[in-house]
Amino acid sequence: QKEFRHRLEQAISALPEDQRVVFLMNRMDKKKYREIAEDLGLSVKAIEKRMHKALKTLKTIHNKL
Repeated sequence: QKEFRHRLEQAISALPEDQRVVFLMNRMDKKKYREIAEDLGLSVKAIEKRMHKALKTLKTIHNKL
């Protein structure tokens, strides 16, 4: 589990900042897309797009490990 956590932290830190912020706000802070959009001054659609890209990037990183 320690190794998994380390890999996860590395993968998250490798995300572009805009994707990382949205990912962490959603998964760690448990915020809904609407709340994140309001906090960041963006549309919900923009948040959805960033989250989709973040998940896609994390999946790619995971498959390489």
